[in-house]
Amino acid sequence: MTPRLLRHRTAGAAVAALASVAVLGGCSLSPSVTAGTASARTADAERVVAAESEWSAVRVSVIGDSFSAGSMNDVVWPDVLAEEHGFEVTNASLGGAGYEAGDDYLGTFADQVAYATEENPTVILVVGSENDVDADPADVLADATDLYASLRERSPEAHIVVIGPIWSGEPVSEDMWDVDAAVSAAAVSAGLDYVDALPQEWLADPLIIQDDGDHPTDEGQYLLAGHIDDALMQVDPDLLG
Repeated sequence: MTPRLLRHRTAGAAVAALASVAVLGGCSLSPSVTAGTASARTADAERVVAAESEWSAVRVSVIGDSFSAGSMNDVVWPDVLAEEHGFEVTNASLGGAGYEAGDDYLGTFADQVAYATEENPTVILVVGSENDVDADPADVLADATDLYASLRERSPEAHIVVIGPIWSGEPVSEDMWDVDAAVSAAAVSAGLDYVDALPQEWLADPLIIQDDGDHPTDEGQYLLAGHIDDALMQVDPDLLG
């Protein structure tokens, strides 16, 4: 599947246009400003404030692994989507993390919950992880269930979307399919939207993978942003604003 091209939204332009109207209106006023003109300027200012508030109303937190945190990257997909849609992003992702993986490294997905929820996000994306490939699927199921419950408790109003493990290269390990099934089962059981990324092979092209044979290049990050954007549009066209 080829992701649609990312297009910068017009919210920022709309705000700038409204601000310009307000400024130009002020420059054209004579010394004897009428009450009607003053009211119009006030209305323009209120529209600017309203537009700015609407533009930044969505706050997205990302829980994930190095595909989301970046590894030798100058850009990562959460920042690409934040710029595209104009939302605020908190990227709590840690290299090596997973539902089980990361306990002896930087941390697991559970270790990212406090940071991901501290700014009262409106959307939480849990993404991954291929790092769980060697984990017992039963343990992944239990940890994923606990993680989603924790997110619900800390951010009861947030829209939580689970994106399953993303695999780079081919073929996908049989063990990874079992982990993917466990993550899917936990998400469905929790009543969360689930995006099954594994069969879509978003990072299968070796040309967008770094020399380490695993992590996406910056081009790969942009491609990943497009795929995830498309997938989230299917979940809810208004999810990211």
